[in-house]
Formats: sequence, C-alpha cells, structure tokens
Amino acid sequence: MEKNLKKLTDEIIARVLELAELAGGEIIPELKWAQGTKDVLRVIRGATGGLRVLVDEGYFDNPRQLSEIIEKLKQEGRHYPSATISMGLLNLVKERVLMRFRDKGDKKWKYVTRK
Repeated sequence: MEKNLKKLTDEIIARVLELAELAGGEIIPELKWAQGTKDVLRVIRGATGGLRVLVDEGYFDNPRQLSEIIEKLKQEGRHYPSATISMGLLNLVKERVLMRFRDKGDKKWKYVTRK
C-alpha cells in the first residue's frame, strides 16, 4: 500500500511540474526536491531554507564567515537574527551538507560545502 502511495505521489508531482513548465513559468517556486533518502517535495522557508538556497547556488564553495552569510541573506531579502542563522548553519553541518572550521587568524567559524 505504501509503495503504491509513493508511486502515485511521485507521478502527481511530476505532472504538476510538467504543467508548470508548459505554462511558461514556475507555479510553485518555493518547492525543491528534498536531499537525502526521501524523494518528496518540501517547502524552502525560514533561515535554513535561505541557507539551502545559497548552498544550491554554490555560495559556500568558498569558506564564508557568519557576517558574510548574514549580509548575503539580507541582499536576498531574508532578514533573520544572527542566532537563527547560526543555528541553521549548525543544522546543515549536522546534516553533513556543510562543514565548518576555525580560521587561524581571527578564530571565527567559517562554513564551506562538504565535498
């Protein structure tokens, strides 16, 4: 039963995305394929969602400090307290999407995409 539901859900999602493409635009721009073991759609929102968008765009290909990340999110129109962004970064580190290390010069954390 569960496999049939998953198959049906995947088919519906594929058809909705196909319709959106045929319509000439994105009807649901906030949806992205979830990374990991589940092939479901999830809504990208909140600070962690903004960070995931930056990861997808390759922003973390070079090491970035928290202050740089906050500024980039503000430029994207996403204004969050630094504690919220910091927790989102830590969650991405725990999920093994990002890794972090201390800079030897100023001893601040830097975040980079895990390769």
